[in-house]
Amino acid sequence: MKKSHQQEPPGKRQSPRYDRSLRAILEYNSKVYEIKTINISQHGVLFPTRPAPEIGTEAKLTLIVGGEPSFFQGVVKRHARCFTDGVETLVIGMEFLSREYQKFVQDKIIIASVE
Repeated sequence: MKKSHQQEPPGKRQSPRYDRSLRAILEYNSKVYEIKTINISQHGVLFPTRPAPEIGTEAKLTLIVGGEPSFFQGVVKRHARCFTDGVETLVIGMEFLSREYQKFVQDKIIIASVE
């Protein structure tokens, strides 16, 4: 499965992205969507979804790794377009600032990548 996304200007990223297709559940405005992530960083997650929540929308994201759910509150920061399997797709960038989220990324994504 080939994926690509719009690159941001050099120096704009707060932390590196890790390409991960994780099962996730997005909840906002009394709606629930099952999604798959495209990538994850220590400050956020990128994923495709329709309909797209408006920028600034607060949402709950449940990330599921090894059958174990982890729950995080975040804010939709951007909309972009990327190609997934050769199809142009609307993607959402959410930001997470909690220490719990950063620990999750460190323990479940970064450390798991080097093992």
